[in-house]
Amino acid sequence: MRPLNSLVSAVLAASALVGLGMAGCQENDTCRDVQGVHVCGEFGNLVYNIDLTATPVEWPPVAMQDGQLVVARGKELLRITKTGGLESLGAADKELTVPSQDGSGNLMIVGGDFSNTQVASLNGSAVQSKRWTATIKGAPVGTPASIGNGRVYVATSDNGGDATLHVMDSTTGQVSSQRTGASPAAVLPDGSIRYLQQPKGFTSLIGSEVASVQQFGKLVAEDAAGKVLWTREFSTGAVDFAPGPKGETYVVTAQDHKLVRVSDGGEIEWSFQPDCQDCTVASAPTVTRDVVYFPVWEKRVEPIDPLYAIDAATGAKRWVYDGFSTKQSSFSPSKFLAPASSGTTPVDTFHTQHHPAGRPVIAADGTLYVSTDGAVTALDKNGQVLGIALYDASVGEVSLSTGFMAQPATWINPGVRPSPVLGPDGTLYVWDGATIRAFNAGKIATSDAWIAPFGSPRNDGRIPQ
Repeated sequence: MRPLNSLVSAVLAASALVGLGMAGCQENDTCRDVQGVHVCGEFGNLVYNIDLTATPVEWPPVAMQDGQLVVARGKELLRITKTGGLESLGAADKELTVPSQDGSGNLMIVGGDFSNTQVASLNGSAVQSKRWTATIKGAPVGTPASIGNGRVYVATSDNGGDATLHVMDSTTGQVSSQRTGASPAAVLPDGSIRYLQQPKGFTSLIGSEVASVQQFGKLVAEDAAGKVLWTREFSTGAVDFAPGPKGETYVVTAQDHKLVRVSDGGEIEWSFQPDCQDCTVASAPTVTRDVVYFPVWEKRVEPIDPLYAIDAATGAKRWVYDGFSTKQSSFSPSKFLAPASSGTTPVDTFHTQHHPAGRPVIAADGTLYVSTDGAVTALDKNGQVLGIALYDASVGEVSLSTGFMAQPATWINPGVRPSPVLGPDGTLYVWDGATIRAFNAGKIATSDAWIAPFGSPRNDGRIPQ
C-alpha cells in the first residue's frame, strides 16, 4: 500500500496549461471520467448523477433494500429509482423533514411547522397509505424518528432553545411519555436508549464563524421500558453523541472540545482531545466494535481538518487522515506579453486544500467513505487511500501559490457536505447540496456500528442488527 497521500497526489497532479490537473494515475491505478466526475483507484463506477438544484430535497434519504432512495421534498415524498428516475410517493399535510424506515420496510415520516409536528406511520412507502397519524406540540428539529422495540422517539423544539423528546407507541401512535429538554434519542440493540438532556444554551464548536449548536448538561440512559438506568453530568456541556455496540456511548463535549467514552454503566472511561492546532471534534463519530472515526475542525488559516481513528477500548490514536489537495493552472495571455525583466510568469497555479466533513460511513470489510470538499474518498482500515471520486476541484481553501502575485487562502463555500450513505445493496450515495451521485461501491454497510446518516441507512436511529 502506498503512503496515504501518494495516490491522491498522483491523481490530482497539476496540468501544464489551462484547467484542472489530472495528469496521471500511477501505473496500476484505473481512472475514468464520467458525467463530470473523475474516479480513480478502488472506487465503484458512477451509476447516476441527478441535478436537483431546481427541486431541492431534504437530506439524508432512506436507502431501501432494493437499491432505491426515498427523500423528502417540501410536502412531497420522492423515490429515486436504481437508474436515477424520480417518482412521487405522494404529498403529506405538513412540510416533511427526514423519513425513516422500520425493519419491515414501512416508512415513518415527520413533518410540521413552527408550532406542531405531525408523525405518520405508513404501510410501505406510499404517503396515502397510513397506519396512523399523530400530532404533537412543537416544531420538528430536522431529524428522523428513532424506532425500536415497539416505540417511536420523536424530538421537537419550541423554537426558544428547549427541546422535547416524545415517546410514542409504534402500533397506535399514542404518546406514552415525554422527556423535557431532551435531544433526539439513539436506540441500542437491547432496546435501551441514550439522549442528552438539561439544555445549557447554544455554543460554537470552533468560534463565532461556525453556526451555534445546542448544548446539554447530561447524558441519560434508559432501559427498554423507560426506566432511567443512570445519568452522567458534563460540566463543560455536551453537543453530540453516538452509541457503541457494547452499550458504551461516545459524547462530544462543548467547551473543552473532547470526545469522551462513557461506559454502559455511566462511568467515564477515557477522553480524547485532538492534538492538532486549535481544533475540536466536529461531530459524533462513526462507531465500530474496535475503532471510532470522526472529523476534526481547525481554527486557523488553511486548516487541514483531519479525520481521526481512535481505539475504542483505550482512546489511543491509531491514525490520522490529513486530507488531500489539488492544483489548477490557468494561462494568462497578457502576462505572457509582459517584459521578461518583470519576473511575471504567464501561468498561475491555484492550490486547493480540501477537507473531510461529516461522519464517515463504513462498509463491512472496513472500508471508509469520507465526504470532502467536492469529493468522496475511500480509505482502508489503516487510513490508506484506496480511491477517490472528484466532482468539484474548486471548493476548499484556495490560494494562488505561483504566478504574478501570490494570494492568501480563500474559502470557497461548497454548500452542504453531509455524510455519504451506503445502501444495503452496496450502492454509495453522495450529495453536495444540489446533486445526488450514486456509485456501485459493491460493499454493504457494516452491521454492528452507528454509522451515517442516523444510525443506519434506514435513518432509524439505532445500531443495525
